[in-house]
Amino acid sequence: MSGSTPTTAVDVGETVLDVATGILQDGEGRILLDCRPADKPWPGYWEFPGGKIEAGENPQAALHRELAEELGVRVRSATAWQVREYAYPQRRVRLHLFKVSAWEGQVRGLEGQELRWLMPAAAAALPLLPANRGIVADLMAESLPHPPLFLIADPQRAPAGAFLEILEQSLTAGLRALILRIKAPLPAGLQADALERWLEGARARGVDVFLNHPEPQPHWPVLGRHYTEAQLAGCAESPSLPFGVSCHGPECLARAEALGASYALLSPLFPTATHPDTPALGVERFAELAGAVALPVIALGGLDASRVGAARRAGARGVAVLSEILSASDPAAATQALIRAWSAA
Repeated sequence: MSGSTPTTAVDVGETVLDVATGILQDGEGRILLDCRPADKPWPGYWEFPGGKIEAGENPQAALHRELAEELGVRVRSATAWQVREYAYPQRRVRLHLFKVSAWEGQVRGLEGQELRWLMPAAAAALPLLPANRGIVADLMAESLPHPPLFLIADPQRAPAGAFLEILEQSLTAGLRALILRIKAPLPAGLQADALERWLEGARARGVDVFLNHPEPQPHWPVLGRHYTEAQLAGCAESPSLPFGVSCHGPECLARAEALGASYALLSPLFPTATHPDTPALGVERFAELAGAVALPVIALGGLDASRVGAARRAGARGVAVLSEILSASDPAAATQALIRAWSAA
């Protein structure tokens, strides 16, 4: 996989600094970051270890040399992952990223740098060097369901008596991520015990379900909780369970990042029929907001299969829909069309 982060608007000419960067991940899934010292640019910011590729040196050789010099380890297994570019005010850098899965020796900060092993969501809360934010977001996105298609499942928005059947058809078609939104008492014909049994079956099939429900929370078999922007603002500390959040602007995204959200919905990307008076972000503003945070941003609003590609090119790590599936005459076909569009983008 290859990719790039949105760059700044600064004109840095044609000079590009090539850098070999290693993503060391231990058996618990933690990644290694180091803190830039006071005598270097961006002091106090965190980054992945690595350094400049010297003249005549290939990226993999530079990686081996840099990690030996910085960390005192000998790389045994490293796989090329991405090449990303970012424009700082001083220069443009091109990061050659490698996933390092095996090494010899004890990891130490040989240059006096502070080191931390952190889960990606915890790393996102650190002051990261700007070029590293998108790397952390992509690492977190690997833990999202695949395909990263989220259905906002609101029983009040489904045809009477058809809610569970729509969900079942969508799962059969490949859906693996569900945000169950309960804003009112369950409609007639949908019993809480039947919904709970269905959720148990969905969990056994590997479906990630996040629950958006007013207090008190029911003890349903879900992976975690989904917060509205207002609900997240009321959180004094990070929730104990995995969680996502619905955001509409940069303040909410920054708070979601700081509290360790697994993902954030950002809307509306395009105009919607349900909120015609709400201005759409558009692809440029969406890309700007998504590129500024180190967590997976999921596009929501006005999406159908024809617009999924635009969302992905704007930096979305997934897409979310509601009526595109819940109101479809054939929910399975609608789900498959969205999945195909994501895979083709």
